Amino acid sequence: MTFNKNRKNFKKIIILSVFSMILSSGSLFQVSADQVDSPSIEYINTSQYTSTEASDSRINSSSSEVENISVRPFEFAATQIRSYSKRDGENVSKFDPREHGYMTGVRDQESLGICWTFAGNASLETFLKLKGYGDFDLSEEHMRWWAKDSVYGWNIGDTKGSTNETSIGYFTSWLGPKLEKDIPYNGRLTRENGAKKPANYDSASKIPYNVTGVINVAADRTSVKNAISKYGAVMSGYYDNKKYLSGDSNSYYLNEKLGQNHAITIVGWDDDYPVEKFDGAAKPSSKGAWLVKNSWGKYNSEQGYMWISYEDRNILSYTDNYSIAEVRPDQGQKLYQHEYSMTASLADNTLTTANVFDFGKHEALQGVMFASDSIGAKYEIYLIPINGNEAINYKNRIFLKSGTVPYSGYITEDISNFPLATGKGAIVVRIDNRANKRKSKIAMEMNVKGYDMFKAKANIGQSYVLRGGNFIDLNKMSGYAPANLVIKGITKSYQGGKSLAGVNRYDTAVRVSSDGWKESETAFLVNGKAIADALTATPLARLKSAPILLTEKDKLNDLTGKEIDRLKAKNIIIIGGKDSISKDLEDKIVASGKKVERISGNDRKDTSKKIAEEVLKIKKVDTISLVNGYKGLADAISFSPVAGERTIPIILTDNKGLYSIPDELKDSSKVTKSYIIGGVESVPRSVASTLISPERVSGINRSDTNAQIIEKFYPSDKLDYVFVSKNGQKNPDELIDGLAVGAYAAKVSSPIVLANGRLSEKQVKALETKKIANITQVGQGPNSMAVTELLIMQAGSHAGMDINGVNKADDKMNVGVQADTKLTENIQLDSNKIDSLQVDSKKVETVNPNNTNK
Repeated sequence: MTFNKNRKNFKKIIILSVFSMILSSGSLFQVSADQVDSPSIEYINTSQYTSTEASDSRINSSSSEVENISVRPFEFAATQIRSYSKRDGENVSKFDPREHGYMTGVRDQESLGICWTFAGNASLETFLKLKGYGDFDLSEEHMRWWAKDSVYGWNIGDTKGSTNETSIGYFTSWLGPKLEKDIPYNGRLTRENGAKKPANYDSASKIPYNVTGVINVAADRTSVKNAISKYGAVMSGYYDNKKYLSGDSNSYYLNEKLGQNHAITIVGWDDDYPVEKFDGAAKPSSKGAWLVKNSWGKYNSEQGYMWISYEDRNILSYTDNYSIAEVRPDQGQKLYQHEYSMTASLADNTLTTANVFDFGKHEALQGVMFASDSIGAKYEIYLIPINGNEAINYKNRIFLKSGTVPYSGYITEDISNFPLATGKGAIVVRIDNRANKRKSKIAMEMNVKGYDMFKAKANIGQSYVLRGGNFIDLNKMSGYAPANLVIKGITKSYQGGKSLAGVNRYDTAVRVSSDGWKESETAFLVNGKAIADALTATPLARLKSAPILLTEKDKLNDLTGKEIDRLKAKNIIIIGGKDSISKDLEDKIVASGKKVERISGNDRKDTSKKIAEEVLKIKKVDTISLVNGYKGLADAISFSPVAGERTIPIILTDNKGLYSIPDELKDSSKVTKSYIIGGVESVPRSVASTLISPERVSGINRSDTNAQIIEKFYPSDKLDYVFVSKNGQKNPDELIDGLAVGAYAAKVSSPIVLANGRLSEKQVKALETKKIANITQVGQGPNSMAVTELLIMQAGSHAGMDINGVNKADDKMNVGVQADTKLTENIQLDSNKIDSLQVDSKKVETVNPNNTNK
């Protein structure tokens, strides 16, 4: 870590009025730039000072050339650490980790100016060894190349230096670290002189641990000591000038505040370190020094370590003093993220922010990582599923976890395998620091003037802030883009599961058919938008061993037509009247050489009666079922596999319980059992008196009724299949996929599970003890969440990630259901006089182009 001389500090203030920012429903990307007031940008020169920097004499003898950097570290409020039970730094006058075997080997950066990679790796290596995870030699070469070419925002030259935020961004990206033995250090060759990215940069294995916690440590002596005691090391920096180094190169003290030009790792201390040992150009007034692990090889009698006086004006003088606070074993998780640094903070009285990710199939959320310096603030974490291109709806949030921000830095909250829907979803972090009478803040990355080594990358549709109950896209707000929030999702993919989900309902029905039937002489044809017509067709379709396909009214769907040809179907049974499937289409099918039969009645009740009559022509029936043909569409879908497997005609009632059945089904000598599917609000109690041996199967809602059907009719602890379809809660039309799969489910004696997200408690209870051979998603949508939940249940994985390291606060926060509607409407960048939502940016320093490390 080095800094240019002749520097100027700047504080960037952007005040942005957002009174006019209002999200409307519909597209996820609806707020345009002209809906947000243009910001006024002001750069305020807050300080100016000149430093005379010396180089590392081992690199270059010129006193004006050092590792260079253009900005001061991120102004992140640090954490005061006041006690640690195992070895309290406040009460120990000396601690040398070398005496306890806690240190890894000393490295040598040779002629490159990338001390920041060594300081970062030394901190992580020490943490891993202290905590018993092993003795690692991490690759600085891999980190060096990770931070080039702005692939991850960073573009750091081999002699330019950087801040400690770079290594922190690297560690928390989970793209490293890797091992020195696999990617060895090339310390004598810059890229300009021919150094090339290692061939195995991507293919080399990572270490088996991921960094999940990083603490920003306060610069006071007690905090640093306790951080070393608890975490092993604190990465920091100092200003190196050889004339202030002792004659034996073991001790260092500089009495002038010049900044920092070299990154090191503080690993110990000695309160009684003698003043006399500082025999360089300046001498401290009091004893005491920090033990520092350097990156210059074993250049002195301390074998590459040295002692820097407590009174040194530059060590710990910037805010990029970090300790690794937590790692977790790599269990094959995936990290969803949009950023690789934190150059700013978003702040408000209360702050609700979200990152949107496109999740893969069968993934469970196991953790959420975010960065904040609102120590002691309450936080809540939510998941909001997003259906297609819909806007993020705060009312749809699902509570995941709450707690208290334990420290300033990166924090990971464990989530116990929350099943995710395939596709877009928003991870929401809400921070409330009002109890501490401070602003609520979350870290973000954005471009900061003068901070040229990092260029943020962001797209519309990634990061959002809640304003007036609606989520506003940060990257549609002038003065912010490109900007992304530090909110990351940790997921695990569960193997298994099958998808019969096409690009539309017609395609889905075709996929069901092709999976369930090699050939079939008969195929049922239903209007894809007239679900009521075919609600009761499953028993007849099962008797004829035929799939149910979908089409438009006047034109045979192309995919459906091809599937009929593949099946070699000779007979087409149309369900529904001519208003559902036209006479013209029927005639075209006949003209193609198919035999066509149409089953339809005056209304859906009459159609169900006529289908029952067709069933009776093929097989005797001893059981019937009644379902409300208007309110009970989902119940009919739930029961359809049972009805198909057991040849139980489904008779539809109206809302008053009126129905019509063939005379044969009124004969008690033939019919011995009747099922009423659904509650009394669906099928009135009075209906039972008209039936033979009636039994009601119902729950408090469609999901619970579905669970009751599974529990009663599928008692075995083994199932060949479970077909998961949307439950039609939001849109009854979505039940069409369940209609299409009913005959297949009946064929394989397996249930349909209806879900619009997670399973209900009753559904979990009905399925959790069963061994399911094939879990199949039918149709795209939020039912994918239930598929993942079933896969998790089958794997027996109900817990989240292993937690190692920092103890987390478990304070619970009252969770409301209303959106934040009373937030004030000002946005600022890094102002000490914060009115409302603000961004705290770096204090930026100008670059002297003549001051380079050669």
